Amino acid sequence: MNIREEINKVLDTLPEDSLEAVLEYARYIREPEEVEPTEGEMKAITRGKEEIARGEVVRWRDIRKNAI
Repeated sequence: MNIREEINKVLDTLPEDSLEAVLEYARYIREPEEVEPTEGEMKAITRGKEEIARGEVVRWRDIRKNAI
């Protein structure tokens, strides 16, 4: 079974009110809304890039390993 067939099979099992949310999400990922970051978000992005440049990073797998 390919992915499209599997998705359709799952969709057939969902209640009508859930289908509305699925449709909204599918439309969003097809054409994501363009959002301009706020000034605060831009500052956070800049800080993050500076931290990465200094090597101040934590790998995702390390965070996940410690959270389990």
